[in-house]
Parts: sequence; structure tokens; C-alpha cells
Amino acid sequence: MSISLALYGIEGVTPRLALKFAKHYFACLHLSITGAAYLKYLNDGDHVGDHDLVMVEIAELEEKINNGIATAFRVYNEAAGAIPWSASFGYTTNDFGGFYHFDGQCSGDLIELEGMISFIKDVCADIAVLYGMIYKCEKVSKAFSYAAGNNMVTMYSYENSSAFKKEVPGRFQGRERYKEHLLRMVYPVNVISNKHLGIDVGGVVLKDWIGESVGRGKLEALTSSTWLWYVEADQLEDVNKSLGEAGILISWKKMEGRKRF
Repeated sequence: MSISLALYGIEGVTPRLALKFAKHYFACLHLSITGAAYLKYLNDGDHVGDHDLVMVEIAELEEKINNGIATAFRVYNEAAGAIPWSASFGYTTNDFGGFYHFDGQCSGDLIELEGMISFIKDVCADIAVLYGMIYKCEKVSKAFSYAAGNNMVTMYSYENSSAFKKEVPGRFQGRERYKEHLLRMVYPVNVISNKHLGIDVGGVVLKDWIGESVGRGKLEALTSSTWLWYVEADQLEDVNKSLGEAGILISWKKMEGRKRF
């Protein structure tokens, strides 16, 4: 099992600050950093914009970031039998065909979940995070792809596999409505803002809608404008269904009924 996070709307974060967060991420998970990598454009690539991942030690990555050579990067912990890694933290920018976000994955369960929640709280105390989530996935590699909306990966059977990719910057020049006006889906832990809590759900704002029923999770204020919304595993399907039908979930799709022969 993999516990994973994605944080969006971090355009104001510099590579230096991102590396500071990366180190803190591993501290929260009580893991060592065993390697790092950064993206670099190829001078002799077949196409404009071709790039490669350059593997380095963490000290070298820090040096290249300080010298302005490296921007987007990944830091990871390797362990025997873990494919492609046991844990990683990535900082993606709008270079190399990407868009600004953090992603993190770690093999584990409850203890790792608590570590990621602690990390998010610390990050939100330092910077404004517009939107994010913590989700569970059976494979680290799948969780990694999901953060960026790549490879048609979904977390739910009632999730459109391509909708989020069309919402982000880059190739599709998406509107990024997840930053204020919509949610991607609902997850075990959701990082949302006051603007999200003001979304209309059938005549009721989302904040009040959540508070109307114990089956809709609970809110925890992180800052004056940022909240964590926790939803229990056995509540997720009903909450996603209700908000999907209300039209505020980017990736929700109606579940198909079983065919009878």
C-alpha cells in the first residue's frame, strides 16, 4: 500500500524552498534520503524540449539548485524490493511539459499517513497551498502518475481518467478550476480553501453541507484561509456521489449499473 500526497498552486515556491520542504518531508516520515535527480534539457535531443532525468546525490542537487542549474527535481528513498522507490518527493514546475505542484509517495499505512498530514500542516504554515489531497494507492508508481494526471490513472471506479489532465496547465492549457471553484475528487484527506468551502452544493455552501451530516467528514482549520477536510474510507463513495451529482467534482463520472442478460 502507498500513501501519497499532491499539492497544487505552489507557483510562488522557489527550487531552494522546495528542496527545504523535500528534506522536511523525509524527516516527517522518519526516512533517509538515498538519492536525487533533476530534469535537464537535452542539447542533442530529437525534438525541441526533449529532456532527461539526471541522477545525483542530494548534496550535488543542492549545489545545482543554488547555482540555478536545476529547477524541477525528485528526492527519494530506496529500499530492497521497492519499485521504483520506497518513498519520493517531487517538485514540478512549468518547465519540461509539467505544471507547478508537489507530489509525494511512501510505502506504508497509518504511521506514514500521520507523517504526511504533519508535513502538510508545516508546509501550509509557511506558504499558501491552494489545493491538495492525500490518497491511498496500491502501487507507488501509480500514485506518482496520479498526482500529475498522467497515464489515465484513477483512484476510484467512478472517476474519469482523463478529466483532470485537461484541467491543468501545459498541453491542454486547462482552467485550473481546482484551485478555487471545483474539487478533483474527494479523498481521505483534502486540502481546501475558504473559496472551496463557499462552493454551492444545491443551495448550500460546501462548509455547511459538510457540517449537516456526520457522514460527510470533518474540517480542521490550518490557517485563516486553509483547511483539512478528513473523510472516512466508508464515507468516500457517498460523498463523491453527492458532490459529483452536484457538479463540483472535475473527475467524477456516473457509475454504470450492471448489465442484465
